[in-house]
Amino acid sequence: MFVHWEVFFYVFILLTHMRSYCCWSVNNFLMTGPKAYLIYSSSVAAGAQSGIEECKHQFAWDRWNCPERALQLSTHSSLRSANRETAFVHAISSAGVMYTLTRNCSLGDFDNCGCDDSRNGQRGGHGWLWGGCSDNVGFGEAISKQFVDSLETGQDARAAMNLHNNEAGRKVDLRIHSISLKIKHAVKGTMQKTCKCHGVSGSCTTQTCWLQLPEFREVGNYLKEKYHRALKVDLLRGAGNSAASRGAIAETFNSISRKELVHLEDSPDYCLENRTLGLPGTEGRECLKKGKNLNKWEKRSCKRLCGECGLAVEERKAEMVSSCNCKFHWCCAVKCEQCRKTVTKYFCVKKGGQRGRNESAAIRRKNPRLRKKH
Repeated sequence: MFVHWEVFFYVFILLTHMRSYCCWSVNNFLMTGPKAYLIYSSSVAAGAQSGIEECKHQFAWDRWNCPERALQLSTHSSLRSANRETAFVHAISSAGVMYTLTRNCSLGDFDNCGCDDSRNGQRGGHGWLWGGCSDNVGFGEAISKQFVDSLETGQDARAAMNLHNNEAGRKVDLRIHSISLKIKHAVKGTMQKTCKCHGVSGSCTTQTCWLQLPEFREVGNYLKEKYHRALKVDLLRGAGNSAASRGAIAETFNSISRKELVHLEDSPDYCLENRTLGLPGTEGRECLKKGKNLNKWEKRSCKRLCGECGLAVEERKAEMVSSCNCKFHWCCAVKCEQCRKTVTKYFCVKKGGQRGRNESAAIRRKNPRLRKKH
Protein backbone atom coordinates (compact mmCIF):
# COMPACT_ATOMS: atom_id res chain seq x y z
CA MET A 1 0.00 0.00 0.00
CA PHE A 2 1.31 3.45 -0.93
CA VAL A 3 2.07 5.58 2.10
CA HIS A 4 2.28 9.38 1.91
CA TRP A 5 5.54 11.01 2.91
CA GLU A 6 3.79 12.85 5.73
CA VAL A 7 2.94 9.49 7.33
CA PHE A 8 6.64 8.65 7.61
CA PHE A 9 7.31 12.09 9.05
CA TYR A 10 4.40 11.70 11.47
CA VAL A 11 5.58 8.30 12.69
CA PHE A 12 9.20 9.49 12.94
CA ILE A 13 8.11 12.30 15.25
CA LEU A 14 6.00 9.90 17.29
CA LEU A 15 8.85 7.46 17.74
CA THR A 16 11.34 10.21 18.54
CA HIS A 17 9.09 11.43 21.36
CA MET A 18 8.57 7.88 22.56
CA ARG A 19 12.29 7.55 23.26
CA SER A 20 11.82 9.94 26.16
CA TYR A 21 9.85 7.27 28.03
CA CYS A 22 12.03 4.78 29.87
CA CYS A 23 9.15 2.39 30.44
CA TRP A 24 5.36 2.28 30.54
CA SER A 25 2.70 -0.30 31.33
CA VAL A 26 -0.46 -1.30 29.54
CA ASN A 27 -2.95 -4.02 30.48
CA ASN A 28 -0.82 -5.14 33.45
CA PHE A 29 2.39 -5.72 31.51
CA LEU A 30 5.61 -3.69 31.46
CA MET A 31 7.39 -2.84 28.25
CA THR A 32 10.48 -0.72 27.59
CA GLY A 33 10.12 2.32 25.33
CA PRO A 34 12.37 1.22 22.42
CA LYS A 35 10.76 -2.22 22.30
CA ALA A 36 7.30 -0.63 22.39
CA TYR A 37 7.78 1.63 19.40
CA LEU A 38 9.39 -1.17 17.38
CA ILE A 39 6.40 -3.43 17.97
CA TYR A 40 3.67 -0.87 17.33
CA SER A 41 5.27 1.47 14.77
CA SER A 42 3.82 -0.27 11.70
CA SER A 43 0.32 -0.14 13.19
CA VAL A 44 0.78 3.53 14.09
CA ALA A 45 1.88 4.22 10.50
CA ALA A 46 -1.14 2.37 9.10
CA GLY A 47 -3.44 4.23 11.50
CA ALA A 48 -1.98 7.59 10.53
CA GLN A 49 -2.47 6.65 6.86
CA SER A 50 -6.12 5.73 7.44
CA GLY A 51 -6.66 9.07 9.21
CA ILE A 52 -5.18 10.94 6.23
CA GLU A 53 -7.29 9.03 3.73
CA GLU A 54 -10.46 9.58 5.76
CA CYS A 55 -9.74 13.30 6.11
CA LYS A 56 -9.33 13.62 2.34
CA HIS A 57 -12.54 11.68 1.76
CA GLN A 58 -14.61 13.70 4.23
CA PHE A 59 -13.45 17.06 2.79
CA ALA A 60 -13.12 16.11 -0.88
CA TRP A 61 -15.85 18.57 -1.91
CA ASP A 62 -15.26 21.25 0.72
CA ARG A 63 -13.32 24.49 0.20
CA TRP A 64 -10.72 23.17 2.62
CA ASN A 65 -9.90 19.70 1.30
CA CYS A 66 -7.33 18.42 3.81
CA PRO A 67 -4.20 19.64 1.96
CA GLU A 68 -0.75 18.17 2.60
CA ARG A 69 0.37 21.00 4.85
CA ALA A 70 -2.55 20.48 7.23
CA LEU A 71 -1.41 16.94 7.98
CA GLN A 72 1.75 17.94 9.83
CA LEU A 73 -0.23 18.41 13.04
CA SER A 74 1.50 20.51 15.70
CA THR A 75 5.11 19.46 15.16
CA HIS A 76 6.10 22.84 13.63
CA SER A 77 5.34 25.92 15.69
CA SER A 78 4.99 28.06 12.55
CA LEU A 79 2.18 25.81 11.32
CA ARG A 80 0.26 25.55 14.55
CA SER A 81 -3.05 26.98 13.50
CA ALA A 82 -5.84 26.52 16.01
CA ASN A 83 -8.97 26.49 13.86
CA ARG A 84 -11.67 23.83 13.50
CA GLU A 85 -9.81 22.15 10.63
CA THR A 86 -6.81 21.57 12.88
CA ALA A 87 -9.20 20.15 15.45
CA PHE A 88 -10.50 17.61 12.93
CA VAL A 89 -7.01 16.58 11.82
CA HIS A 90 -6.00 15.82 15.41
CA ALA A 91 -9.22 13.92 16.14
CA ILE A 92 -9.21 11.77 12.99
CA SER A 93 -5.48 11.01 13.34
CA SER A 94 -5.91 9.91 16.95
CA ALA A 95 -8.94 7.81 16.04
CA GLY A 96 -7.12 6.20 13.11
CA VAL A 97 -4.16 5.12 15.23
CA MET A 98 -6.42 3.73 17.95
CA TYR A 99 -8.67 1.93 15.46
CA THR A 100 -5.74 0.19 13.73
CA LEU A 101 -4.04 -0.83 16.97
CA THR A 102 -7.33 -2.29 18.22
CA ARG A 103 -7.98 -4.24 15.03
CA ASN A 104 -4.41 -5.57 14.81
CA CYS A 105 -4.60 -6.67 18.43
CA SER A 106 -7.71 -8.74 17.72
CA LEU A 107 -6.04 -10.22 14.64
CA GLY A 108 -3.22 -11.54 16.82
CA ASP A 109 -0.49 -9.25 15.51
CA PHE A 110 0.77 -8.56 19.05
CA ASP A 111 1.85 -11.21 21.54
CA ASN A 112 0.83 -9.11 24.52
CA CYS A 113 -2.88 -8.66 23.78
CA GLY A 114 -5.90 -10.44 22.39
CA CYS A 115 -9.67 -10.41 22.56
CA ASP A 116 -11.49 -8.53 25.29
CA ASP A 117 -13.19 -11.34 27.24
CA SER A 118 -13.64 -9.38 30.46
CA ARG A 119 -17.47 -9.62 30.28
CA ASN A 120 -17.77 -13.11 28.85
CA GLY A 121 -20.43 -15.15 30.61
CA GLN A 122 -22.23 -12.08 31.96
CA ARG A 123 -25.83 -11.34 30.97
CA GLY A 124 -25.94 -8.41 28.59
CA GLY A 125 -29.69 -8.20 28.10
CA HIS A 126 -32.84 -10.24 27.64
CA GLY A 127 -31.97 -13.51 25.93
CA TRP A 128 -28.28 -12.91 25.34
CA LEU A 129 -24.90 -13.26 27.08
CA TRP A 130 -21.53 -11.72 26.48
CA GLY A 131 -19.10 -14.11 24.80
CA GLY A 132 -16.94 -14.62 21.74
CA CYS A 133 -14.05 -12.33 20.82
CA SER A 134 -14.76 -8.64 21.39
CA ASP A 135 -12.26 -6.19 19.92
CA ASN A 136 -9.92 -4.95 22.66
CA VAL A 137 -10.49 -1.20 22.39
CA GLY A 138 -9.04 -0.63 25.85
CA PHE A 139 -5.66 -1.77 24.55
CA GLY A 140 -5.93 0.36 21.40
CA GLU A 141 -6.90 3.43 23.40
CA ALA A 142 -4.04 3.10 25.88
CA ILE A 143 -1.31 2.58 23.28
CA SER A 144 -2.58 5.25 20.88
CA LYS A 145 -2.82 7.78 23.70
CA GLN A 146 0.80 7.06 24.63
CA PHE A 147 1.99 7.54 21.05
CA VAL A 148 -0.17 10.40 19.75
CA ASP A 149 -0.29 12.58 22.87
CA SER A 150 3.50 12.42 23.20
CA LEU A 151 3.67 14.74 20.17
CA GLU A 152 2.36 17.60 22.30
CA THR A 153 4.97 18.89 24.74
CA GLY A 154 3.69 22.45 25.21
CA GLN A 155 1.51 23.73 28.04
CA ASP A 156 -0.21 26.65 26.38
CA ALA A 157 -3.76 26.97 25.04
CA ARG A 158 -2.89 25.44 21.66
CA ALA A 159 -1.35 22.41 23.33
CA ALA A 160 -4.44 21.99 25.49
CA MET A 161 -6.63 22.26 22.41
CA ASN A 162 -4.66 19.61 20.51
CA LEU A 163 -4.72 17.19 23.44
CA HIS A 164 -8.45 17.74 23.90
CA ASN A 165 -9.12 16.98 20.23
CA ASN A 166 -6.86 13.91 20.36
CA GLU A 167 -9.06 12.66 23.17
CA ALA A 168 -12.24 13.55 21.27
CA GLY A 169 -11.06 11.25 18.49
CA ARG A 170 -10.87 8.47 21.04
CA LYS A 171 -14.27 9.28 22.54
CA VAL A 172 -16.67 9.03 19.63
CA ASP A 173 -20.16 8.80 21.10
CA LEU A 174 -22.50 6.65 19.01
CA ARG A 175 -25.22 4.22 19.96
CA ILE A 176 -24.26 0.60 19.45
CA HIS A 177 -26.44 -0.98 16.82
CA SER A 178 -29.59 -2.69 18.16
CA ILE A 179 -28.85 -2.22 21.86
CA SER A 180 -29.11 0.76 24.18
CA LEU A 181 -25.70 0.33 25.79
CA LYS A 182 -23.56 3.43 25.28
CA ILE A 183 -19.79 3.01 25.19
CA LYS A 184 -17.78 6.00 26.32
CA HIS A 185 -14.30 5.49 24.93
CA ALA A 186 -13.19 6.62 21.50
CA VAL A 187 -13.75 4.18 18.69
CA LYS A 188 -15.65 2.13 21.28
CA GLY A 189 -18.64 4.33 20.52
CA THR A 190 -18.95 2.99 16.99
CA MET A 191 -18.64 -0.69 17.87
CA GLN A 192 -21.36 -3.02 16.69
CA LYS A 193 -22.86 -6.00 18.44
CA THR A 194 -22.52 -9.33 16.63
CA CYS A 195 -24.43 -12.38 17.90
CA LYS A 196 -24.62 -16.13 17.38
CA CYS A 197 -27.75 -18.15 18.14
CA HIS A 198 -27.81 -21.26 20.31
CA GLY A 199 -30.66 -23.74 20.69
CA VAL A 200 -32.14 -27.07 19.71
CA SER A 201 -32.72 -27.67 15.97
CA GLY A 202 -31.57 -24.26 14.95
CA SER A 203 -33.75 -22.35 17.40
CA CYS A 204 -32.44 -19.16 18.97
CA THR A 205 -33.33 -19.63 22.61
CA THR A 206 -30.24 -17.71 23.67
CA GLN A 207 -27.54 -15.67 21.99
CA THR A 208 -23.84 -15.13 22.56
CA CYS A 209 -22.77 -11.62 21.56
CA TRP A 210 -19.54 -9.69 21.21
CA LEU A 211 -18.50 -6.22 20.04
CA GLN A 212 -16.67 -5.60 16.77
CA LEU A 213 -15.26 -2.50 15.15
CA PRO A 214 -17.35 -1.10 12.28
CA GLU A 215 -15.88 0.40 9.12
CA PHE A 216 -13.64 3.38 9.88
CA ARG A 217 -15.90 5.48 7.64
CA GLU A 218 -18.47 5.57 10.46
CA VAL A 219 -15.91 7.19 12.75
CA GLY A 220 -15.07 9.72 10.02
CA ASN A 221 -18.73 10.54 9.43
CA TYR A 222 -19.32 11.15 13.11
CA LEU A 223 -16.25 13.35 13.54
CA LYS A 224 -17.29 15.37 10.46
CA GLU A 225 -20.57 16.14 12.24
CA LYS A 226 -18.59 17.15 15.33
CA TYR A 227 -16.43 19.38 13.11
CA HIS A 228 -19.47 21.36 11.99
CA ARG A 229 -20.49 21.86 15.64
CA ALA A 230 -17.00 22.49 17.02
CA LEU A 231 -16.87 24.87 20.00
CA LYS A 232 -14.75 28.01 19.93
CA VAL A 233 -12.83 28.69 23.14
CA ASP A 234 -11.61 32.27 23.71
CA LEU A 235 -8.26 31.74 25.40
CA LEU A 236 -5.74 33.41 23.13
CA ARG A 237 -5.62 36.71 24.99
CA GLY A 238 -3.36 36.47 28.00
CA ALA A 239 -3.14 32.67 27.93
CA GLY A 240 0.57 32.14 28.44
CA ASN A 241 2.77 29.61 30.20
CA SER A 242 2.61 31.01 33.73
CA ALA A 243 1.26 28.75 36.47
CA ALA A 244 -1.88 30.89 36.76
CA SER A 245 -2.49 30.79 33.00
CA ARG A 246 -1.97 27.04 32.85
CA GLY A 247 -4.44 26.59 35.66
CA ALA A 248 -7.04 28.73 33.91
CA ILE A 249 -6.50 26.85 30.65
CA ALA A 250 -6.88 23.47 32.34
CA GLU A 251 -10.03 24.60 34.17
CA THR A 252 -11.60 25.85 30.94
CA PHE A 253 -10.94 22.69 28.94
CA ASN A 254 -11.98 20.44 31.83
CA SER A 255 -15.38 22.10 31.75
CA ILE A 256 -15.93 21.06 28.11
CA SER A 257 -17.08 17.56 27.21
CA ARG A 258 -14.19 15.47 25.97
CA LYS A 259 -16.39 14.25 23.13
CA GLU A 260 -16.58 17.72 21.55
CA LEU A 261 -14.09 19.23 19.11
CA VAL A 262 -12.74 22.64 20.14
CA HIS A 263 -10.85 25.43 18.38
CA LEU A 264 -9.34 28.79 19.35
CA GLU A 265 -9.29 30.65 16.05
CA ASP A 266 -11.70 31.33 13.20
CA SER A 267 -10.90 29.65 9.90
CA PRO A 268 -9.41 31.74 7.07
CA ASP A 269 -11.19 32.31 3.77
CA TYR A 270 -10.49 29.08 1.89
CA CYS A 271 -11.88 30.54 -1.33
CA LEU A 272 -8.72 32.60 -1.75
CA GLU A 273 -5.17 31.50 -2.35
CA ASN A 274 -2.89 32.22 0.62
CA ARG A 275 0.69 31.17 0.03
CA THR A 276 1.75 32.11 3.55
CA LEU A 277 -0.72 29.63 5.00
CA GLY A 278 -0.24 27.15 2.17
CA LEU A 279 -3.84 27.47 0.97
CA PRO A 280 -4.40 26.98 -2.79
CA GLY A 281 -7.89 28.51 -2.97
CA THR A 282 -10.71 26.97 -4.97
CA GLU A 283 -9.80 28.21 -8.46
CA GLY A 284 -9.14 25.20 -10.66
CA ARG A 285 -10.93 22.78 -8.33
CA GLU A 286 -13.26 20.19 -9.80
CA CYS A 287 -16.86 20.11 -8.60
CA LEU A 288 -19.89 17.88 -9.12
CA LYS A 289 -23.22 18.80 -10.67
CA LYS A 290 -24.68 15.60 -12.08
CA GLY A 291 -24.27 11.93 -11.42
CA LYS A 292 -25.85 8.94 -9.80
CA ASN A 293 -25.69 8.42 -6.05
CA LEU A 294 -24.59 11.97 -5.27
CA ASN A 295 -25.64 13.28 -1.88
CA LYS A 296 -26.88 16.83 -1.28
CA TRP A 297 -23.46 18.04 -0.15
CA GLU A 298 -21.81 16.75 -3.33
CA LYS A 299 -24.53 18.15 -5.59
CA ARG A 300 -23.98 21.60 -4.08
CA SER A 301 -20.20 21.46 -4.50
CA CYS A 302 -20.14 23.71 -7.60
CA LYS A 303 -22.12 26.38 -5.80
CA ARG A 304 -19.93 26.06 -2.71
CA LEU A 305 -16.52 25.92 -4.43
CA CYS A 306 -17.22 28.18 -7.40
CA GLY A 307 -20.32 30.37 -7.12
CA GLU A 308 -19.95 31.38 -3.47
CA CYS A 309 -16.24 32.06 -4.07
CA GLY A 310 -16.89 34.45 -6.97
CA LEU A 311 -15.87 31.95 -9.64
CA ALA A 312 -17.65 30.59 -12.68
CA VAL A 313 -18.29 26.94 -13.46
CA GLU A 314 -16.67 25.72 -16.66
CA GLU A 315 -17.92 22.55 -18.33
CA ARG A 316 -15.31 20.41 -20.04
CA LYS A 317 -15.45 17.19 -21.99
CA ALA A 318 -12.89 14.50 -21.35
CA GLU A 319 -12.36 11.27 -23.24
CA MET A 320 -11.70 8.20 -21.12
CA VAL A 321 -10.24 4.96 -22.48
CA SER A 322 -10.80 1.67 -20.67
CA SER A 323 -10.75 -2.06 -21.35
CA CYS A 324 -14.09 -3.63 -22.20
CA ASN A 325 -15.73 -6.69 -23.76
CA CYS A 326 -13.01 -8.94 -22.36
CA LYS A 327 -12.99 -12.60 -23.45
CA PHE A 328 -11.00 -15.59 -22.28
CA HIS A 329 -9.19 -17.51 -25.05
CA TRP A 330 -7.98 -21.09 -24.58
CA CYS A 331 -5.29 -21.30 -23.49
CA CYS A 332 -4.47 -19.01 -21.69
CA ALA A 333 -5.11 -15.37 -22.43
CA VAL A 334 -7.69 -12.67 -21.90
CA LYS A 335 -8.24 -10.27 -24.78
CA CYS A 336 -10.11 -6.99 -24.38
CA GLU A 337 -11.28 -4.20 -26.62
CA GLN A 338 -10.47 -0.55 -25.99
CA CYS A 339 -13.63 1.42 -25.34
CA ARG A 340 -13.78 5.19 -25.42
CA LYS A 341 -16.25 7.20 -23.41
CA THR A 342 -16.79 10.95 -23.25
CA VAL A 343 -17.46 12.29 -19.77
CA THR A 344 -18.41 15.76 -18.58
CA LYS A 345 -16.48 17.43 -15.79
CA TYR A 346 -16.91 20.80 -14.09
CA PHE A 347 -14.21 23.17 -12.83
CA CYS A 348 -14.04 26.52 -11.02
CA VAL A 349 -12.56 29.30 -13.17
CA LYS A 350 -12.31 33.08 -13.05
CA LYS A 351 -15.32 34.96 -14.37
CA GLY A 352 -14.45 36.44 -17.80
CA GLY A 353 -11.40 38.64 -18.24
CA GLN A 354 -8.41 38.01 -20.48
CA ARG A 355 -6.37 36.49 -17.64
CA GLY A 356 -9.05 33.93 -16.87
CA ARG A 357 -9.39 32.99 -20.55
CA ASN A 358 -5.62 32.70 -20.98
CA GLU A 359 -5.29 30.43 -17.94
CA SER A 360 -8.13 28.19 -19.13
CA ALA A 361 -6.57 27.97 -22.59
CA ALA A 362 -3.20 27.07 -21.10
CA ILE A 363 -4.77 24.21 -19.15
CA ARG A 364 -6.45 22.86 -22.27
CA ARG A 365 -3.22 23.11 -24.32
CA LYS A 366 -1.46 20.94 -21.75
CA ASN A 367 -4.19 18.31 -21.99
CA PRO A 368 -5.61 18.04 -25.54
CA ARG A 369 -8.27 15.58 -24.34
CA LEU A 370 -9.70 18.16 -21.98
CA ARG A 371 -11.52 20.86 -23.92
CA LYS A 372 -14.16 23.47 -23.22
CA LYS A 373 -17.69 22.85 -24.40
CA HIS A 374 -18.88 25.50 -26.84
